[in-house]
Amino acid sequence: MTRILDPTLRALPPRTAARAPRPSRLSGATLGLLANGKTHGMVFLERVAEHLRGRHDIADLLRVTKANASAPVRPEDAALLVRRCAAVVTAIGD
Repeated sequence: MTRILDPTLRALPPRTAARAPRPSRLSGATLGLLANGKTHGMVFLERVAEHLRGRHDIADLLRVTKANASAPVRPEDAALLVRRCAAVVTAIGD
């Protein structure tokens, strides 16, 4: 007897969600940098932050790097970013 398996994922359609409120300006704000944990991720984000600091007078940076690129951000790190940052930039590095 031959058994055929269907390897396709039957995912639910994505849910829609409201976007997070955007700050009207970044001047004087703290910007979060969330790197995925791969090589050069934070290096890339530092360059983005350097560009944004030059244009928007960002006061401070909060850097968070995930320990594992395939895992979600730790809840305590997410809470810290939400509590302290006006905006967060995230990126994939390699």
